Amino acid sequence: MRPLGDDRFAVRPRWPHDHLLHHRAADGTRDSLVVVETMRQAGIYLSHRFHDVPADHAFVLHGFDFRLDAPLRDSGDGADVVFDVVLRRVPGSPRRFRLTAEADLLVGGRPAGHASMRWDALPPAQYALVRSRSAAVAAPFDVTDLTAEARILPPAAVGRDHDDAVLLASLGDASAGWQLREDTGHPALFDHGSDHVPGMVIVEGFRQAVLVRAAADAADARALGSLQTSFLAFGELGQPVTITAEPESAGAYLLAARQGTRTLATALATVGAAAAPLDGLLAGAGAVAC
Repeated sequence: MRPLGDDRFAVRPRWPHDHLLHHRAADGTRDSLVVVETMRQAGIYLSHRFHDVPADHAFVLHGFDFRLDAPLRDSGDGADVVFDVVLRRVPGSPRRFRLTAEADLLVGGRPAGHASMRWDALPPAQYALVRSRSAAVAAPFDVTDLTAEARILPPAAVGRDHDDAVLLASLGDASAGWQLREDTGHPALFDHGSDHVPGMVIVEGFRQAVLVRAAADAADARALGSLQTSFLAFGELGQPVTITAEPESAGAYLLAARQGTRTLATALATVGAAAAPLDGLLAGAGAVAC
């Protein structure tokens, strides 16, 4: 990471060759959600280091978007990838940390996409108050937990290699959506303690739902090309969450995560084939360096 001035930073990620979720495919392309996870980690780090957000503050996502100009293909460990990030604090109360980040994604010095994120950093007392109010309106309801039964989708259907990476259980009809699997012991999706359903779990559920729905629509789609996500409410652990995906236009889907009568998050996703290599993408000097 290198500061460039005016709240702008060059962030160079370290992407593992293989990961439980954000793996590198045999054709060299990356799972597009690695962009989201990189932005999440960069936002937390930059907030603490350059905007004086105390270490005990909780980060609450309001939303994030990303768009890839072509399938993401790096040299193998992300060393040729740079996120050119502008992170700003939204004007307001000096005791309130509301921040935004915009990033241009470069691979081999050439534009490859864009990402943005919006979040609050809340002190412990304020976060506890927000959570208590949210939990109070999320009364338990009677819905059968299908994720413990043999209705979990096969890994290949959701673009994953392992059973423990599958987050969707069939409700019997794709139009009814899928139930979200909440494996709190998962080392990647629950890599830290959480008192609610993590945003990244919902986003991964969205990704899997889009691929299942696109396959049913006979679309040649094995990867997300873009995602615009808004988080509206906390999801309570131990209560079933339903994911739905509805066609919006050719190659685009409207998604929602619901818990009972509450909508937790919505998104608009577009899909595209895991296409041919980006000719010359790895050539040339980078405009931004760490």
